[in-house]
Amino acid sequence: MVTSVVLLVVGALAAVTAGWGIMLLALGFGSCDAPGNRCDEGLGAAVVTLGPVLVALVFLAAAVVCVLRLVRRRTAWPVALLGLGLVVVVFLVARLLVDGSVTIGI
Repeated sequence: MVTSVVLLVVGALAAVTAGWGIMLLALGFGSCDAPGNRCDEGLGAAVVTLGPVLVALVFLAAAVVCVLRLVRRRTAWPVALLGLGLVVVVFLVARLLVDGSVTIGI
């Protein structure tokens, strides 16, 4: 139980950090007006908008499943660890998508 709670707290901190990190990826679109640069602002805006929401949904789903498993006196730490891993994966995919949508020329 202690491990599950610790992993959920770490997951909550990671989810908040990942959500802010995804929103800060929007700063990469500041160079879109420079000559030679190309940006897919639609994709970037969608990722920056939906990324933090997806991070929150992944964390909330993991937390709900963990609480349900703890109430039933089952092992819950693997679910918390999986939720933490999925938060990291969502952040990395969002970063790849935003980096791919900004092409710096010259």
